[in-house]
Amino acid sequence: MEKILGMPVLYYTILAFHEHQNIKDITLVVSKKNLRSIKDLVKKYRFPRITKIVLGGKTRQQSLKQGLLHLQNPKQDDLILVHNGANPLVTSEEISNVISAAKNSGAAAVGRKTTDTIKEIKNNHYHKTHDREKIINMQTPQVGKYGDLIKALKKAKKEYTDETCLLESIDIKVKHVEADPNNFKITTQHDLDRAKMILGDTPKNFLVGLGQDSHEFSQTKKGLHLCGVLLKNEQKLEADSDGDVVLHALANACSQAIGEGSLGRFATPLYKEEGIKNSARYLEKVLAAIHKKNYRLNNIGIMIEGARPAIDPLVPEMKKNLTRLTKLPSTRIGITATSGKNLTSFGKGLGIQCFAIVSLQKDES
Repeated sequence: MEKILGMPVLYYTILAFHEHQNIKDITLVVSKKNLRSIKDLVKKYRFPRITKIVLGGKTRQQSLKQGLLHLQNPKQDDLILVHNGANPLVTSEEISNVISAAKNSGAAAVGRKTTDTIKEIKNNHYHKTHDREKIINMQTPQVGKYGDLIKALKKAKKEYTDETCLLESIDIKVKHVEADPNNFKITTQHDLDRAKMILGDTPKNFLVGLGQDSHEFSQTKKGLHLCGVLLKNEQKLEADSDGDVVLHALANACSQAIGEGSLGRFATPLYKEEGIKNSARYLEKVLAAIHKKNYRLNNIGIMIEGARPAIDPLVPEMKKNLTRLTKLPSTRIGITATSGKNLTSFGKGLGIQCFAIVSLQKDES
């Protein structure tokens, strides 16, 4: 079974229902292939509301029938929630809403309005356009009364793809409940990666680095460098180099992410041996070290503190320079700033402080 944060995907699905105050008991309908591993999961994580684990059929409809047949003393009006094990991000609010809707109307299901234009094909040509305002992408849970589900199963003359279709076959109207944006079925690797991201599971080929740098303003020199932007009339930052505090913090973050040392490890030889003061050259050296370890930048976050100069007007040109240096699109570069409000030496206008955070991804190309 696939895992997220070390837990099987099914763990999160079960947990959502197990912790909900309106769920009486849970029956798991599983394949023969997964029977042993699911029994082990239930035993390991102790889910006392799971009263049965039964083998399903070849289709969803057959599996529903097996699940219903193994319920403990069900009543005709008991509400039965049917949910896909591969939908682990269902929310407590969705469960509450779909139960409430089913109590009022007899049946309900969660779904999401489509945002795409829906076309019908005939002979490999677009034949008809459907009104997408009336089109819903179905998800689970889907809820119906026990008696109605049994009745529909007995009368069914074909296999239906979900419980809403089954209930509709005996003229029961199913109430629509809006699905949470994160309630989706995991069917592809992309879906799994998305679920991992939502739950905060960092991939094994993913690194993060945090960097910081600060400099005080020179009392005599002008020519401030910030992220490669030269402000000729602003006070220069004191440093052996051009004092570009943003590029220094970024270089530190990149170096930290790959387990290397501080910026001086890369910058000092360039400065002392070649007289290079351009901070962009220091960053290039660190980026080369990243590429040598088969990683590439994924995104950059920059946070600047200082009473002057105003940063927001400079952001477009700063981003342009970082795009040129790192080959990242500007959409993956974030730059924010605070004046410090006189609370720190930077907020009092004595210098500038910068923090940078980067994420790196393994380069599989």
